[in-house]
This record gives sequence, structure tokens and C-alpha cells, in this order.
Amino acid sequence: MHGEIKEMSNDPLSDIVRSLDLTGGVFLEAELTAPWAMISQVSEEDCQPILPLPKQVMAYHVVTEGEMLVALNDQTEQVARAGDVVFFPSNALHTLASERGLSPALADDLVLPAGQDGLASIRFGGGGTKTRILCGFIASGADPNPLLETLPDTLVISIEDVSTRQWLEASIAMAARELTAGRVSSRAMMARLSELLLIEALRAYLETTDHPSGWLAGMADPHIAIALVRVHRNLGERLGVETLAQDAGMSRSAFVERFTELMGVGPGGYVTRQRMQTARLLLQSTDLPMAQIAYRVGYDAPEAFSRAFKRSFGVAPAEWRVTAVQTPD
Repeated sequence: MHGEIKEMSNDPLSDIVRSLDLTGGVFLEAELTAPWAMISQVSEEDCQPILPLPKQVMAYHVVTEGEMLVALNDQTEQVARAGDVVFFPSNALHTLASERGLSPALADDLVLPAGQDGLASIRFGGGGTKTRILCGFIASGADPNPLLETLPDTLVISIEDVSTRQWLEASIAMAARELTAGRVSSRAMMARLSELLLIEALRAYLETTDHPSGWLAGMADPHIAIALVRVHRNLGERLGVETLAQDAGMSRSAFVERFTELMGVGPGGYVTRQRMQTARLLLQSTDLPMAQIAYRVGYDAPEAFSRAFKRSFGVAPAEWRVTAVQTPD
């Protein structure tokens, strides 16, 4: 285990994403020439040996040249162009193609062994207009999180700034080479890139959807968002409903009703849930003593923290820590 995790930032969106215990990897570079079509999905083999089997996997493709159609089951096709990142939050089976009406090949059947750059590759198509993509995944070691469950099965975001796009492509490629060489530092780099990619996807989704749900609905509400900021910046405080309602500029009753409507749980229950999730992360990823963890998540006495933890997860925190360390996700 390593040292303390970073303190909460001023951005609750970033704090939530960081709490997901993310890592990631890029495993494939594809050069495709029209006409072409293929069916793709991240497999367990794609994730290894970059990391053990995660609890949640989100596939993504970075389009670095050209464009492609993206389809999921019978849903309407979307167009992704150079500078776009296509996310599949549920890692659903999906089809990529240069045009409609083509019979897709299985991407797994097209993969060539990794070259000197550390990436497996696909070279496929009829020799026409070229499309290049980087294929990767973002993996979470945390339990299923309501934040991710609010996202659509397919999400396309645009990285409009050319310099940012070039930096992203170069960083991903470098991390892939480093991962292949077994350099541990690259894992931290890829984890950070994974966080940044997901944060940008969430921001884009908030900006483009009229009716977000779950946690994102709370973030889209100007009053509830203020309360969420307070919670995620101050988990160690005594966060009473009255204080949160005052921060939000609402009466207590109106605040509780609105918060519960958007978040699916009352403010007190939400605070407890965040404290317990943070406690689990601290138990698994740090050597902090139990009393310090209890204090960090808002409990003056380790005994009170232990009781709350056991109510939430059915096991005492010390016992959970031993199990989590012995069998890491």
C-alpha cells in the first residue's frame, strides 16, 4: 500500500471521478480504409497484463484521423470525427464503420501482434479514405457507481483544441509504450489520463443533455450543486442538513425534498454513503491508522466509525481492510 490519497479539490466532479479508483490503458491502434466495418468490445484479455480484472470497464476510441459511424445495437448511428473521443460507459458491443450497410468483421479476428511501439494494431479495409483510431479502456476498481450508471451507452465528446488533441494522442501513445516496457510510472500517467478523459466526458454530457439524472442531475441544479461541493470538500466536517440547506440558499424542507428527488437519497444518507466510500478507498490504498481514517471521514471516535462502516458493508473496517489487501481488485 502507499501513502495518503490527495485531498479533496474544489471540483466535486473531479473528486467523484477520483473516488472511482480509475486506471486505464491503450491496447490497439487501427488504420482503416474505406470501405470497412467491424464489431468491437473490450475483453478481459485486452485489460491484461495492464491490470487485474476490474469491476467496471468503459471502452473508448480516440479518432485521430478521418471519421467513422458508431452504432450500438439498433440505436441511431453517430458520426465521430478526428478529435472526437467515443465512450462506451457500459462496455457494450458496438459497430464501427466507414458507411452504412456493410457486413462487419470481428475486430478480434483482425488484430496483429504488438510492434515496437507496444500497441497491437489493425490494418483493414478496401484502400479508400483513411480513418485512424486509438482504442483503449478506463477501468474502475470501485463497486458499481451511480455516477457511471447515469451515462448513456454511447457518448461522443469533441476535443476541439488541436494542441490538446495532439497532447492527448502523444500522451496515450507514450503511456502505451511505457506500459509495455513494464515501467510502473506509466500506470500513474495512464490513470491520470483516464481521469481527465472521463471528467471531460461528464462535463460534455452535462452541457449537452437537457434532463440529466442521478448524481449528474444534482450537479446540473445550481442549488444542489453547491451542497455537493460542500459535501465533497468537507467530508470530515459535521455536515448537518441545516448547514447544507443554508449553503444551497433553500429552506430545510425544500432542500431535503429537492435533494432527495434528484439524488435518490436524502442529504444525510448521501453524506454517509460518501464517507463510507472514501473510507474504503483509504483503507485499501493507504496505511493510515483506523483513528485517522475515522477522523478524515467525519467521525470523532473510531468506534462510531466502525459501527457505521459495519452497518453499510456488513463487516468491520479492520476486517474489510485485511480482505481487500489480500485479494486486491
